[in-house]
Formats: sequence, structure tokens, C-alpha cells
Amino acid sequence: MTDSKSESNSETRQLLDRVRLLETKVANLERTVKYAQNSRDAIRKTPDRGESYIAEQARERHDKQVSLEAAIGQFWLARIGAIVLLVGVAFLITYPFAMIPRILASFFGFIAVTGMFALSYYWRNTFAYLSQILLGGGFVLLYLATLRLHFFSTSPLVSSKLTGIILTLFVLTISFYFTLKRKSEGLTSVILTLSFATALFSDSMQFALIVIVLSSALSVYLFARFNWRALLVYSLILAYSTHLIWLFNNPVMGHPFQAIEAHHYNLIYLFTYAALFSLARVFRKDNSSMGFTDTLLTFLNGLGILVLGMINIITFFKSQVSLISFYASLFFLLIAVVNWHFLKNKYITSYYACFGYVALSIAIFSRFSSPDYFIWLGLQSLLVISTAIWFHSRIIIVANIFIYIGIYFAYLFQAPSNNFVNLSYAITALASARILNWKKERLELKTDFIRNVYLFCTFVIVLYGLFHAIPPKYISLSWLGAALFYFGMSLLLHNIKYRYLAILTIFATVIHIFLIDTTRLSAGIRIIIFIAVGVVILLLSLFYSKYRKKILSLD
Repeated sequence: MTDSKSESNSETRQLLDRVRLLETKVANLERTVKYAQNSRDAIRKTPDRGESYIAEQARERHDKQVSLEAAIGQFWLARIGAIVLLVGVAFLITYPFAMIPRILASFFGFIAVTGMFALSYYWRNTFAYLSQILLGGGFVLLYLATLRLHFFSTSPLVSSKLTGIILTLFVLTISFYFTLKRKSEGLTSVILTLSFATALFSDSMQFALIVIVLSSALSVYLFARFNWRALLVYSLILAYSTHLIWLFNNPVMGHPFQAIEAHHYNLIYLFTYAALFSLARVFRKDNSSMGFTDTLLTFLNGLGILVLGMINIITFFKSQVSLISFYASLFFLLIAVVNWHFLKNKYITSYYACFGYVALSIAIFSRFSSPDYFIWLGLQSLLVISTAIWFHSRIIIVANIFIYIGIYFAYLFQAPSNNFVNLSYAITALASARILNWKKERLELKTDFIRNVYLFCTFVIVLYGLFHAIPPKYISLSWLGAALFYFGMSLLLHNIKYRYLAILTIFATVIHIFLIDTTRLSAGIRIIIFIAVGVVILLLSLFYSKYRKKILSLD
């Protein structure tokens, strides 16, 4: 009886479990059906949403295809067609056809120019882009047709070179007038290119240099008036490139590629247009930063002066390297001062100052012999830091520390140890660290990293200098004296960093005693050194223990 009852209860529980499972499945099915029904209802309420979205996407793809087609058809084909037409007419003007008289070819050229100008004027409102392309092409053809009257011809129509140059300059002047009237930076860049090309085609060094200066001055004026930055950078590149071509005998006109025979006072012209480009921002009276344009313009201008100046020095002024380099450094520093006075632009000022110090380093290196130039190069670091404080420039400070360390390593590897060099570099590093600590607010230095680098250089240089200047048996004592000097500096200046130098120097002294003095010195000297160093270290420890709080409060 009991067994049958338990079996009945077990079947009942299994039946209940199956019912609950069935209820769960039905509930899940109802939720699925309800979700599907809600989705269909939502779609019915907004029946056009999917179709409108698809149609909108299709229209956008079509518009992109149409805009690309329009850009190619309206702009690129116009540009390509104008270039092809321009090249064709240029060949007609310049190529010496035997069956076509020279005067007839020139006549056809001027007729083509007139036609291009007429079409440009006629389409000025309806096809403005094409009109501007034709206008630029017309100016180029007019220039080539005029240039061909005398240049690049065995039997020129205009026999006088002076007349040919005057006619070419007249065409350039008229072209400049009309491009400026349109205020078009692109057309003006084309005419400036022709102007610098004239400097080469004239085949006259003095005339070419004058044209370079005038063209550079014009680009600076246009920058000051219209803020045409790209034109200014482009003109700077053309100016230095044209000058460089002339220094190599103007091979454009068929001359052999070599240095010119005479300098023609080209350095005067070089510094003239270099000054124009470097003062362009001053002429514009705009203190706002141009970002990358400022950096690019300053870098290219400084690099151009240095490269062309070095070519001049190697070619013509080998005996005057120091003098010309010194003048170049004065030029760069003067430009930096002027830019700082009028613009207060840290970047332009810092870049020109760095170029100035590069030129000054070349002047020092060429003026003095080894190891004297290392002394002056080291002391130059103090001058650099002084101007960095004046210009509020962290850039100069960072550049100076790399130059300082680089020069010192060059001294270590190239020259034997010299007491005066070591002393000058130690004094320079110590003074530099002190100046940076004194003027860190003016320089906006947020950390002591650069100052710590100078102090570490002091530590290394003093040890190295004493190691080579003092007799071997007194090296440890001299290092101990340096440690006492640092400790005295820390008390005088209330600065913990000098105590760190003192502690590091003591550690170096102890290492030197145990590794070197114990094996090389006599017993008597070893005893004296051990006792002296031990007493000094103990006295310093006692001093620390007694006056520690007072010393820390002074820091």
C-alpha cells in the first residue's frame, strides 16, 4: 500500500514538471509572436521609411557620380586642354621651322595670344575657371613670344639684347598689373616664375641678381598686402634656386656645369633678399602665428643663406671664412632681435637665433686652432643662454644643451686633455645651471631637467679635468677638495643639488681610492689619503647630524 502511494506521488511530480515546462515554452512562443506583431505594426505605421531611405542613398550616389563627372569635365579637361593648346602654340613660337619665316611664326604667336585673351574676357562671367586658365596661358604665351624675338634664335628679329630684355620686362610688368587687378595668387605665381626665369635667360649675372631682389621684394609686398603665404614660400624657393643655378655658371643657357669665375658681389644681393624674406612678417604687422608656414619660411630662409654662403666661401673666400661667418651670425641675430621687437614671436626669433649661433660656431672654428676653439665654443654657450633669456625661448635652451654636449664629446675624441678647456667647460656648465635656476620663471621651465644635465656635466668634467691636471698621487685629494667646494656652494646658495654633487664626488673618490690608489701608490701616501678622506667624510657626517634641520630649512 505504501509503495503504490509513493509511486503515485512520483508520477504526479513528473506530470507537474512537464506542465511547467509546457507553460514556459508557450510563454516564450507568445512573446515571440507579440514581438513580430509589434514589428509589423511599426512597419505599417511608417510604410515609406525604408523606401525613402533607399531612394535617398541612391540619389546621393548619383550626385557623387555627377559631381565627379562635372569636376573632370569642367575643371580637369579645361586644364588639360589649355596645357595642350599652350604647348602647341609654344612650339609654334619657339621651334625653328625651316618652311615658316621667323617673323610669321612670331606673328602667329601674338595672334594666338590675342585669341586667348579675347576668349578669357568673353568667358569671364559664364566660365570663370576656364577664363582664368586661358588668361594665365595667354600671359605665358605672350612672354614666350616676346622672349623669342631675341633669345634662343640664331637670327633674332630683335638683334639688340638690351631691347629684348626691355621688351620682356615690359611684358612682365603688364602681366603683373592684370594679375594683381584680379587678385589671383595662382596667376601671380605664374608671372613670378617667368620673372625668375628671365634672370636666367638674360645670361647676365648682375641683371639676374637685381631681378631676384626685385621679384623677392614684390612677393614680400604681396604677402604684406594680401597675406599670400604660399606665394611667399614659393618665391623664396625660386630665389635661392635661381641664385644657386647662377653660382654654378647658369647651365640653363648651355654653359658648362662649374663654379662661376668671379663672385660679382653676389653676397650683397643674397643678404638683401634674405633680409626681405626674414622681415616679411614685420612688414605685414601681423603678430598672429602662421604655424607651419612660419617654421617652413624661417627654416628655408636660414638654410638658403647658409648653403649659398658656404658655396661662396669655398669658391671665392676661403681665406675669409671666419669673417664672413661672423657677419652671417650678426645678420641672423639682428633679424632675430627685430622679429622679437616687433612680433614677439618665440619660434621665428628662436630659429633665426639658432642659425646665428651655427654661423658663429663656424666663425670660431675657422678663426682659432685646436684646442683654443673648444674654449671659445664652450664659452659661446653662455651667450646663447643670455639671448634665450632675452627671447623667453626654451627652444634655444634645449638646442644649446645638445650643442654643448656635442662639442664637449668632440673635444674628448679629437683633442688631448687641456686644463684651460676643462676649466672653461666646467665654469660654463656651472654658470649655465645657476642662470637657469635664476631665470626659470622667465623661461617658463616647468622642470629642472636641463639644469640637472648641466650640473651632471659639471660633475663629470671636474673629475675628468682633475684626473688629467693633478699628479696621480693627489687625484683623490683633489676630488675630495671638489666635494668640499660643492658642499660650500650648497651652504652659500642654499641649494640641495650641490650637496648631491658633493656626495657623488665623495663616492667617486672612495671608489678611486680602493680601485687605483691601493695598487699604485706607496704605503705612506696611501695612509695619508685614507686618513684624510676618512676624517673629512666623518666630519661631514657629524655636520649633517648636527645641522640637518637648519640646512633643510635653508633649502
